[in-house]
Amino acid sequence: MASYIDSLREAARRFLRSEGGILYLNRNISEVAIELILNISDNVPSKITFPELAYIESHEILLECPGNNFYIGEEEKSEEYCWVKSHKSVTGDSWADFSKMVLELAMAGYPGCIGCGGPGSEEIWDESKSRIY
Repeated sequence: MASYIDSLREAARRFLRSEGGILYLNRNISEVAIELILNISDNVPSKITFPELAYIESHEILLECPGNNFYIGEEEKSEEYCWVKSHKSVTGDSWADFSKMVLELAMAGYPGCIGCGGPGSEEIWDESKSRIY
């Protein structure tokens, strides 16, 4: 059984492993999204390809990138996506939770290191089991 944090960490790992793709998010967080990308560049200089930003009206966050899809929101997506149930956020701000997790992993050296991706990072992600929380 997983937790909000486990799913959030997997989404962050997918973001850091992604090569291109499209990150859909609300325009209200576009500036902090660009700031996150710049911070990743500073911490992981080998990462040179980032998702294109696309804006949506909702407060969901969605990355579509082959093999690294994730969705932070209320409605369940197919198991091709790592689904982070945004209503489980303790802070009430899924984007803040997500960007903090991404930066923690980037500063630890992920994805270019072994074992720095947090608990379970070396195992294959089981999306069906992770949705039970």
